Amino acid sequence: MGFCRAPWPCVGLAGLTLSSSAGLGSLAHTWEASDESWKVSASHLAWGLSFLVPLLCFTSLLYLADTLLTPKGSLDSCTPHSKGRLALLLFQALALVLCEALALTAGIGITGAVYNALIPHSGVLAGIALVCGSARLLAWLLHQWMALPLLMHHGHSPIEAMVHSRRLVEHNRLKVLTMIGLLLGLNLLGLMGVCLGLLLTLPLSALILMASCRTQTPRISD
Repeated sequence: MGFCRAPWPCVGLAGLTLSSSAGLGSLAHTWEASDESWKVSASHLAWGLSFLVPLLCFTSLLYLADTLLTPKGSLDSCTPHSKGRLALLLFQALALVLCEALALTAGIGITGAVYNALIPHSGVLAGIALVCGSARLLAWLLHQWMALPLLMHHGHSPIEAMVHSRRLVEHNRLKVLTMIGLLLGLNLLGLMGVCLGLLLTLPLSALILMASCRTQTPRISD
């Protein structure tokens, strides 16, 4: 129902997400292999944009999905939707991704440092430390799965979104794992047919993520 309210904007934003990632990534790879120094330097900027631009496009898709799932006059959404909020939400989304990237980098660095410190003394202890550190990082990533959708829906700050996501996932681990499996299967189907199916599965994934931010009432239709 949400997709049918605005199918072409959904498909358009999904297309922008995919084309910007593929186009900028291909451009960066081409420039990186060039013999000209300015192209090699510009390739670093292109690599950064190949992550930044798709993120902004996908965040806009989440924002659109949230508005499509909110019926007119509904009090389900905690904050009103307006075009003026989109720029602020995009900035907060970038800050959230930066915070998560820094935390993940710090976790990888600490795990690597402990492994390097233990490996000269005991390979078994170093292996255990590596496995435990990797498992802890994977658990942390799972706990942050809903941070971006919650930020878009509730208008949280980045830290508030991370805390809210951790609490939500802790109480719904099985449901979150089921949703991740659903989204993976949906987008694997989208990869078939020269990836054109992603133009439909990405908007549906965004709608599923934003619907998961809402209180679900079993056996009651919208």
